[in-house]
Amino acid sequence: MRANRIATGLLSLLPLVLAACTIIPAPDFSAAVASASTAADHQRIADFYGQKASGYEDEAAWHEKNANSYGGYPRGPVSFVSHCHSLQEGFTAAAKEARSLEKAHRQMAAGLSN
Repeated sequence: MRANRIATGLLSLLPLVLAACTIIPAPDFSAAVASASTAADHQRIADFYGQKASGYEDEAAWHEKNANSYGGYPRGPVSFVSHCHSLQEGFTAAAKEARSLEKAHRQMAAGLSN
């Protein structure tokens, strides 16, 4: 029983891990971050993180909606609810981090445009 819960928990993280892999954009993004020196450079990076954050927020909302749907079943599978909540929390955390990066790059852009 405990092994099933552990396996279910690990499998519930798989979509989040796969989604996290999508945060790596074109190979030149690392170079763009490393060489960002103008307000426009930082604005482009901020826009990218803003788009990623919006996607993560949408994913979190979708998983919350699914968790609520499963929760309405009188004898519903609790593991599905846990799975949805786990993914919701992961995407919410990813969105928060992306928003922080977006804000930091917008501040850098503002500092360079003065």
